[in-house]
Amino acid sequence: MTSRGNKLRGIALVVGVVLVLAGCQKTTDGPPTETGVASATGATSSSVKPSGSKDPDAAIWDPCTALPDDALRAGDLSPDTRSKDVAGIDPTGWKVCSWRSSARWYTLAVLSGDPTLQQVQGRQDFESFTPLTIGGRSALRYLFVGDEKRLDCGVAVEVPQGKANGTVAFLVTTRYSVGKLGDPCEQAIKHANDFAKYLPGGGN
Repeated sequence: MTSRGNKLRGIALVVGVVLVLAGCQKTTDGPPTETGVASATGATSSSVKPSGSKDPDAAIWDPCTALPDDALRAGDLSPDTRSKDVAGIDPTGWKVCSWRSSARWYTLAVLSGDPTLQQVQGRQDFESFTPLTIGGRSALRYLFVGDEKRLDCGVAVEVPQGKANGTVAFLVTTRYSVGKLGDPCEQAIKHANDFAKYLPGGGN
């Protein structure tokens, strides 16, 4: 498998998902990445499940409903390109949404779940971690192992998810059909800062 293929398998895992692949299971902690086949939560959702709730994901912040269209347009994203879930699959324990940039060369995926920043930093398929502050919160910028051309970049921001800390990851993925026309990390950091005020608990 190509390094791009390996990285994309990791992206349907960017913060803590168990991939279920034709009968075999692989458990990984970290944010789900952008592509996947079938998935279930790797981190238990009980830490964010409200007492008496029938929905195990009820306490997880949902980017599809929390980010208004006007804010998306102001951030140079196209609201009408909204795509819910990862590769058409909504992994239990995660809320995921993506949009194409107005510049058309990349897609932004926002992945919300309960893994911590420590779990993100512990992933073996991420590298080159850089500490950041986004909206007054602790955050990490990370790159992907095997992505020699640095086509993709993620920023994970620590947020409250229910009664515990979790993360919201902003993942910029270059579209192969267009090519890299800018710096994915600059875009990921920009979007994280632009949308910080909409994250759980607000932002500065």
